[in-house]
Amino acid sequence: MDVLVVRGPMYHSPGDEWAFAAWLKRIRAVSGVSSRGQDLHIQLRPGRISADELREFRALFHRYGMDTTELEGLGKT
Repeated sequence: MDVLVVRGPMYHSPGDEWAFAAWLKRIRAVSGVSSRGQDLHIQLRPGRISADELREFRALFHRYGMDTTELEGLGKT
């Protein structure tokens, strides 16, 4: 999987949006991110997603009330 496409969260302020983006970009598996409408296209680095990286994705998505369904296949490549 090269790109993870997910429905983006609802931000409550510009600082909230900044905090989300900063956290997402600190996940080592992420090489880039772009918004397309309500969707986020998260570019992933080549290689396997580590358990720690997957845990960070899950924590971030949970904090922002996002669906984690798309994360299920990440740690299996």
